[in-house]
Formats: sequence, structure tokens, C-alpha cells
Amino acid sequence: MSLTHFSLNDFRNIEAISISPSKDLNLILGQNGSGKTSLLEAIYFLSSGRSFRTNKHKLMIRSSQEKCIVHGKKQLHNLSIPIGISKDQSGDTQLRIQGQASRRIAELAQILPVQVITPESYELFFGGPKERRKFLDLGVFHVEHLFFDVWKSFNKVLKQRNALLKSKPANCVEQIKFWDKQFVEMAEQINIYRKAYISRFEGYFFDKIGGISPVFEGLEARYDAGWKGELAEVLQSQLERDLKLGYTSRGPHKADFNFKVHGHNVEGIMSRGQLKLLLYALKITQNNLIEQETEKQSILLIDDLPSELSSETLECVAKLLASCNSQLFISAISSDSLTPVVEQLDKDIEMFHVEHGRLITN
Repeated sequence: MSLTHFSLNDFRNIEAISISPSKDLNLILGQNGSGKTSLLEAIYFLSSGRSFRTNKHKLMIRSSQEKCIVHGKKQLHNLSIPIGISKDQSGDTQLRIQGQASRRIAELAQILPVQVITPESYELFFGGPKERRKFLDLGVFHVEHLFFDVWKSFNKVLKQRNALLKSKPANCVEQIKFWDKQFVEMAEQINIYRKAYISRFEGYFFDKIGGISPVFEGLEARYDAGWKGELAEVLQSQLERDLKLGYTSRGPHKADFNFKVHGHNVEGIMSRGQLKLLLYALKITQNNLIEQETEKQSILLIDDLPSELSSETLECVAKLLASCNSQLFISAISSDSLTPVVEQLDKDIEMFHVEHGRLITN
């Protein structure tokens, strides 16, 4: 159920690369600027239609080229599913799944669940509720199959409500009350999906992952739905304030999912190394849970794994990765820096060397 073939053309500094990765562990090695991170970025792009490094799509396209193209084949049970995505200089995105054109990135994401860990992934703890909602909803999206459609519909209603709050037409209060009925119905359904997923997430984490390191002792997840009490009453009581603000201040779009140790926020009590270890534990929990619930192997991309990790933390990371069921793609400057981790993993390994945007064969 892994990514069995992967190729890219004119992506970043890479003219063309084609690989057949291992279903278990893939090491992408190369000096800084060689293209190793771009290879991981392209896998992420194939799943999500965007980059984890930039919001500027033109930076993903090799200099002087019209577009970048990424293809892959995902093995799902007895099926080999070809998928592809391209983006041109104008920002237009083209998708193909099993030879057919598609307009929904969500279809790619369903086939190819991907998460990424980079040296900048601390945003999960420091980046505010938006980053944590993104993490939470990725899991809900894969596990609760009706969530995406409800979330899309909710966002349309939220957009309508916010437009009224901002423009304030003569009958805006009556119009807002009309939209609030749908707003409340869908918000409560989103909350049900999220809470059900969090319950499963916590169960898996503390049963399977939490005992790997003493760093996780006293850890607990906290979920804030984005409102307290009856949402219809909250919206009514906040209406005057929302009209002044010009946007909706309560609802599932304001939810938070954070982590505390003995009642304290983890970012205020844990070291950077401990936070990185927690980050690995959370991402691996999510990927393993997605696979358990959907029978689809997830992909975990890890850019520059040895960065800012002590030997003790590396040992704990190795234990976490040993429990990880995902197809792993790990980048580093040299294989030696990964030895403390790889030695502890009983996984089939493929190694790829990248230099100046090209694959180097030994």
C-alpha cells in the first residue's frame, strides 16, 4: 500500500528524477542545496497540491520552465493507482488520477496521506491555533469520511456570515439569523467528528506511544471547540461584537487542540529537543491511526532528521520510528549522521544520493 514509483520534472532545481522507493524506509542524501529537500517537497506537493516551504508557486518551477510535473504510483491492496499533478507559471493546477482529469485535491490526499517534519515544524506548538487545527483536521479528514463535505459547506456559510458582518446591509441581522441555523448545525457536526477523532488519538497515543520516553509523562491533550455553551446562544450574544469586528468570533474555525504537561503548555516547559520528540510522537500517532482506521499506508517525510537532536533524543526518535507503520522518506547530509537511528530499525532500506538536482548512482 506504498508509493511504488515517483518521478518529477522541472521541480525546483531538479530537471528530472525517477525513483522506485522502498515500502519501508528511504534515505535521501545530499549536501545543502543538492535537491534532497526538493524531492521530499515534491512528494508533499503530489498529495496536497502545495509546498511545505513556500506559498509562491513560481518558486517550485525550475528556472525558465513553463511548469513542474510530479507523477507517482500508489499501491492500494491489489491496485496500482497512477496519480499526477502539475502547476504552471500562472498558478493553474492540473490533476490526473488513474488517467482521468480531476479537479479535487482532496482526492489525491485521500489516496496519498502525507505528513512532514522539518526543522521548522515547531509551528505546531508556537504557531497558534491555526497550525494545531490544521494538524487535527488532517486526521479527522482521513478517519471521518463525511467531515470534508461538512467542513466545506460550513466554510461557505461562514463566508456568507462574515460578508454580512462586514458590509452591514440594512437587513443584515435578519439575514445573519437565517445563516446561523445552518452555521450551528454544521458547527456541531464538525465538533462531533473532532471529538470522536481526539478520543481515538488519545487512546492510541497513550496505549502505544506514550511509554517510549519519560518526556511524555504527565502529557495531556486539551481541546477547545471554539465556543462554550449553546452555540446558537453564543452567536446571538456575540452579534453586536461581531458586527463591530466585521467577522465571526466564535465557532469551529476558532477551535484549538493543544498539549500540556502537568497543566502547563508544552512550549513553555519543554526544551527544543523534547518538543521535537513530542512532534515525532504526535505525527507518528496520527499516521498510524490513519492506517489503522483506513487500511491505507501513510507517508512520513522527515527533512534533515539529525538537526538539533542530541544522541539521547536520536535514540528515542529511533524507538518512535520503529513503531511507525508509515512509508518513510528521510533526508540528511550523510548516511553516517543517520546511523544511530537506522541501526535500530528493522526495515527494508533504499538509499538515494542527490547532487546538483540529479540522482547519483553508486
